[in-house]
Amino acid sequence: MDEFAVLLMSCPLLYRQPYSVHLSLDRCMFGRGMEKQTIVEFLLQTEPPVAINLGVLPIIGPTHIGKSTLVENVCRDEKVRNHFSLISVYSGNDLKDETEASFRDKCAIKHRNGQASEKRLLIVIELIVDADEEAWKRLYSCERSMARGSKMIITSRSEAIVRFGTTEPLRLQRLPVEAYWYLFRTAAFGSDDPGDHPKLASIALEMADAMRGSFIFASMGAHLLRANFDTRSWSRVLARLRQYLQKNASLIGEYPDDVKVKDYPRFTWSVIKEKPDKYFMLHDIYQRGSAHEEVPQISLLDLLAGRAQPTKGKYEILFWKSRTPPYFNYICTCEIRDM
Repeated sequence: MDEFAVLLMSCPLLYRQPYSVHLSLDRCMFGRGMEKQTIVEFLLQTEPPVAINLGVLPIIGPTHIGKSTLVENVCRDEKVRNHFSLISVYSGNDLKDETEASFRDKCAIKHRNGQASEKRLLIVIELIVDADEEAWKRLYSCERSMARGSKMIITSRSEAIVRFGTTEPLRLQRLPVEAYWYLFRTAAFGSDDPGDHPKLASIALEMADAMRGSFIFASMGAHLLRANFDTRSWSRVLARLRQYLQKNASLIGEYPDDVKVKDYPRFTWSVIKEKPDKYFMLHDIYQRGSAHEEVPQISLLDLLAGRAQPTKGKYEILFWKSRTPPYFNYICTCEIRDM
């Protein structure tokens, strides 16, 4: 054993990414360190004595850009948890018809700090679109009963929420090209070095360029690539991605992952078959609770990869399952049609 240890010590060191780096990236927030720091500084900032208004930070960004993941990460920060006595989250469409009582009932408590000397509150409001003006005024008037230093974060796809802010809004942009490519190639290649597979790396780079920073596309695309580690399979996945983008952009008039308010159906199909014979029409994609809630047994990845082959009709399927806090599930209605 001593001789073996001496032999290992004489070997040259290999500087490469750890085997498990792709596993850790899949389960943590990536590339949002500066944004997190901005939010934490806002939350911990001491309000001047003359301040009477509740501090409100608007966070704006496209669908599936990671707004909820970023805010959840902030709410788990130890400094934030020690600063506030209660952290609660409301998720909804536009606050319309909400009263103070109904709003409070629908808020989920994320953290309670019984040791806090001051009863500061942090309220997170996650909206899909704009907030109803009258409902906002009713809810915001409650700030008079809150302890000094209480804060609010409001997130939405809509720029209109800027008017509710008491500070400059935080606009979430897509990751820089280099960061997104690192994220995608790490998820797709795992512990393999892309430099050892130049043809596959070229295909993956084209996919990353086409996906335009979408976290969901990156997760699904990497999963499909890992299933078959060969040039032919990867080329087919790339071709299907291009066909998907072209068809849906022509129908919607926008990049499919950029649709903001109105939920248009998306057309997709098998990435495994040489000649797909069925459309999968995806309707009404919505967010559902946490990973602990019951979800449909069939996922979109099952359909795309050919692991499930249901007959024609409408089914509720799992569109995507987030592996980072707050572990949202995305559900949609899938209508299967013959081509």
